[in-house]
Amino acid sequence: MIQLKPYKQVTEKCKCGSNFIFEDILWQGLHVCEKSVCSGCGMTRILSLPVNQSLLEQYVYFPGEKRLFNMNGEEVKENWFSSKLTAISEPDDSPVKVNIEVFEKRDEVVILNTLDYIYGHSLLFLLNLQRLIKSPGSPGIVVIIQPMMRWLVPEEGVAEIWTVDLGFRDFNRYHSVLSGRINEEFKRFGRIWLSSGHPLPTRENIKIEMFTGIKPFDFNIQQTPRITFIWREDPDRLWIRNIFLLKVFKKLRLSAILFPFHLFRVSRYFRMIRRKLGSGYRFTAAGLGISGSLPSFVDDRRTRSFDEDTERALCTIYSESILVIGVHGSSMILPSAHAGMAVSLMPSRRWGNFAEDILYTEEDVRLSAFQRRIIPLNLNLCDVRDITADMIIGRDYFLKKFNHSEDL
Repeated sequence: MIQLKPYKQVTEKCKCGSNFIFEDILWQGLHVCEKSVCSGCGMTRILSLPVNQSLLEQYVYFPGEKRLFNMNGEEVKENWFSSKLTAISEPDDSPVKVNIEVFEKRDEVVILNTLDYIYGHSLLFLLNLQRLIKSPGSPGIVVIIQPMMRWLVPEEGVAEIWTVDLGFRDFNRYHSVLSGRINEEFKRFGRIWLSSGHPLPTRENIKIEMFTGIKPFDFNIQQTPRITFIWREDPDRLWIRNIFLLKVFKKLRLSAILFPFHLFRVSRYFRMIRRKLGSGYRFTAAGLGISGSLPSFVDDRRTRSFDEDTERALCTIYSESILVIGVHGSSMILPSAHAGMAVSLMPSRRWGNFAEDILYTEEDVRLSAFQRRIIPLNLNLCDVRDITADMIIGRDYFLKKFNHSEDL
């Protein structure tokens, strides 16, 4: 945690030899920053505090010179992450509505900031709550959240929820009014900490029912389980085996040409897995987007847009699924946490994001390796069919191999 009130400034001298004097905390969204001004030359320094994504990549930005440095003092080029920091140079002064819910008045609090421009990032930041709530004797917890995520915040164990009425794309910018409003709320507290908000929230398995209120799939309950494909239509999440072809068409803004191939592959997979397993399963497509017609035997639960009701309904679908499968991305996080087993199809250029979209629920590491798999997206359909079918058919036999007594 970082102490925000009373604030402990990061001490460092300006290149002119004078000291930087702390001026304010800036809340960009993805970045929480210390703003300080040199007492000698008046240069402004903006330092991203080491929380959330900045635990991995921390920067110093000098807006007067428009120069960006890493913590080794090396000047760096702007990237997807640092561009949100440099947006502070051009603030958006539009009004921002913030809804403050107080469940327990506390003098000392720890703030969990989940604001981001990507849904998956926000969701993973939020899951840090499981660890924070469990901490004995910890300060009251304040969660800063966006409207789409509000339903996932458990009110038990949380002192306050601050819902910021901005969408994900809005956090490509810096909203100065929002920053000022958050700092204004500081006056109500004697001591404030900022949670580290780890991008991967905990080493422990996530208890997803704590967030959604929906119990995960139970292998011990007799039911007709679903096999669910997690649907997305955005260009980066199409089931296209040739990554270079996908990139070329995306650059030319012609990604829509490839959509029929995605639709064909998903439909073909459903037909192949149904032929392999028979009729003892429900076959489902769930996710964002309703383009294209799927085979008539597929229960089509795709949606035009998400709200609390549709999210809850989809989580119920996931919890009825013995297996979910989909292209790597944030859309796999909640499905993998609720389903019995999960397969993430990894594009060839995304292996650096390994396991970021899968939530593990198993205590035994071998069972975890069996039930949560990450496989190359460019495998042929026969391989994908065989892998997923064998996971479903072979699970009971796999369990027999290491379910044993303690006899010598």
